[in-house]
Amino acid sequence: MRLSPEELKPYFAYAEATVGPYLKAGKVKSFTYDQELFPGIKPIASAGHTPGHTFYALESKGQKLVFWGDIMHAASIQIIDPSVTIVYDVDPKAAAAIRKKAFADAAKNGYWVASDHVSFPGIGHFKLDGSKYEWVPANYSTYGH
Repeated sequence: MRLSPEELKPYFAYAEATVGPYLKAGKVKSFTYDQELFPGIKPIASAGHTPGHTFYALESKGQKLVFWGDIMHAASIQIIDPSVTIVYDVDPKAAAAIRKKAFADAAKNGYWVASDHVSFPGIGHFKLDGSKYEWVPANYSTYGH
């Protein structure tokens, strides 16, 4: 279900209230997708959940970590079926498509992923097991080892 223009109005009002002062003060800088913002940090277009939704890739010394933001909201469901969307996906068809593309790329290339709405630690890898994706969280310790 796609949100109607009337249903979207509160989101635009919220964006104007929170970002507007920064725009007016000249504190917002635009960028171009797929061009480095800083050495090793590149924005990647991933619209669907919201217009302008962006992933950020961080690469250094042969390692890569991609910050996904809000591409998933119900990881236990969407990892099994990336076509599942939520009411907050402004363009559900595009959100499902970008999620499928992101899962496939992460599984194929084996880089680290950091994602909101995934159980702690929220960083891990995607693996493809047959036709199903699997989330493999990063190992962590509370003992500092």
